[in-house]
Amino acid sequence: MKAYIITFFAYLFTYSAVEWLFKNTALSLALELAVVGSLLIYFRKSYPIKAKFDWLAIVSGALVFVLWVVIDLIPYPRIESTPYIPGNPLELILRLISMVLLAPIVEEFFTRFFLIRFAVSERWQKVKLGTFTWGSFIFTVLFFGFAHDMWLAGLTAGIIFNLLYYYRKNIESCVIAHMSSNIFLAVYILSTKTWYFW
Repeated sequence: MKAYIITFFAYLFTYSAVEWLFKNTALSLALELAVVGSLLIYFRKSYPIKAKFDWLAIVSGALVFVLWVVIDLIPYPRIESTPYIPGNPLELILRLISMVLLAPIVEEFFTRFFLIRFAVSERWQKVKLGTFTWGSFIFTVLFFGFAHDMWLAGLTAGIIFNLLYYYRKNIESCVIAHMSSNIFLAVYILSTKTWYFW
């Protein structure tokens, strides 16, 4: 349990804390990568990822990306945030690493490997991957959705990733789907310069 909680909150707060203290985006991103990367290595036994190809996961990621962009066209109240605009190539590279590698691994293991099973039972390690209950489904969708400033798109992504989790019954597919959606979104952001999607 601690492997997922510690790593998730380190991912959540390291960048913000360093940026608040030093007002240096490159330093903040570098320390986020160093801290979270070190925790993933330290807790590597708790992050069992097997390399695999999953076409359904990639399609799911593409669907999340499309809906994320389309939902942005709908007027609805957002959680206020300051859009990230890359100041130099180093910042951009670090941001992409965080978005494409760190976010999918940390968020998926916390939400759909640990939290969704913990919501079923405190003895979560005995809960089989893919076990469905309405309570755990709704709870993790809401958690995942409101963890994003574009919460409506986040809720939609949470539903799709959860459905994939229940169907595939493994965490790798969720990581691949999340990684795919973020890659598609990163390409879109860089192509259109719609920085607020970061």
